[in-house]
Amino acid sequence: MSGTSSHNASPPRIDEHDPVSLADYLGSFEWELQDVATFRAVIEGGLNLWRTVIEYTPNPAQRGRLLELGSPPFDMTLLLQKFRNYDLSLTGFASDSRPEIVKELESPRFGERYTFRCACFDVEHDHFPYDDNSFDIVNWCEVIEHLTENPVHTLSEIHRVLKPEGELVLSTPNACRSDSIANFLYGLNIYDRYHLGSLLKGSRHSREYTYQELQELVEGSGFQIERMEDIDICPPFGLRRRAMRAVMNNVVSRITGGHYRDHLFVRARKTQRPFRWHFPTKLFAEQHLAYYLAPTRNVVMGENDELHTTTGWGELATGPQGRTMRRSEDVGNVYLLSEGRETQVTATVSRGKGQAQTWHSNAGKLVWLGKADFDAPADRWIDVVVPLSNEYEPGNPIHVRFDAPGGVDVHAVAVG
Repeated sequence: MSGTSSHNASPPRIDEHDPVSLADYLGSFEWELQDVATFRAVIEGGLNLWRTVIEYTPNPAQRGRLLELGSPPFDMTLLLQKFRNYDLSLTGFASDSRPEIVKELESPRFGERYTFRCACFDVEHDHFPYDDNSFDIVNWCEVIEHLTENPVHTLSEIHRVLKPEGELVLSTPNACRSDSIANFLYGLNIYDRYHLGSLLKGSRHSREYTYQELQELVEGSGFQIERMEDIDICPPFGLRRRAMRAVMNNVVSRITGGHYRDHLFVRARKTQRPFRWHFPTKLFAEQHLAYYLAPTRNVVMGENDELHTTTGWGELATGPQGRTMRRSEDVGNVYLLSEGRETQVTATVSRGKGQAQTWHSNAGKLVWLGKADFDAPADRWIDVVVPLSNEYEPGNPIHVRFDAPGGVDVHAVAVG
């Protein structure tokens, strides 16, 4: 992102707490092929949301780095660079697979010209093109509701690129907002209208969240929530909806503990705790999740076991030395993946006796790789080294099978 400002004349005053001056500032930028009335309507509809996001975004004394996920149409970007002390990295998603979106915006009245460059990638599936511990803050606003299947992947990448003690700012519509409840009661549709003609693929909402769902998703992944609210950012249309809001927010919420305002806002911190691949059952169907695999080189129970295990495992518990573990049934399966030439797998186990075996699949046929017997005590962990024969092919998922009558406690399994 680059920008210039001209100071030949004093530009109008802008105050982040004054919606009139903010709307005036945003409306001063020239957009080619943009209908003025539509542009003004977008600003009017989004301004209260953007103001709240700015409020949730800390303003550091020392220059920081901020990653904005989902930058187009750049209104939020303009406000972040105007009122917050960050170097911005911008992202977008292009339906035509272009690697970058470039947008030039100019405000002659305020003497500002900017060239915004957005890295294009799929936040739901791709590895973010940034180093570990790169950003002081990640703004993930009005994006999560557009994802189709796996917000946990996005959270894992956000956690990775955040610096220690870095912060996540998230906003999304509330699935239980009183206006939707009113629509339902009046026999109206609660779903988005079709976005025919939208420049952004997948611009309709795929899955909205309740307050409790979003809280469990963020906290369960290892973030510490510092602030979370449901906020009515738009005035109600008509007396009946105003009355519905009053009843839901002041009466029903006290009875149910629910949250019924328009939008959900979260600010959460990356702590010393490792990221946890947590798939809340309120969000993910267990019968499908049981067969979801995305293996890596190592699994630690309680952190990323959901990516490496299917059926045959008990609930998460604590074993010797306070380590997290899961107990297998008579047979428990773990899957690993390595792109390099490997010679062994190491499993950290306790309280069980049996055999650990390694296999991989070659064109649908199971290939035996090695085995190791174990007799693990109940009061401590031992490492069981299982060999991988020369038949192991790099890049082929490694199937680790624990054959232990009565089960065995497993803390971790890793290649090498």
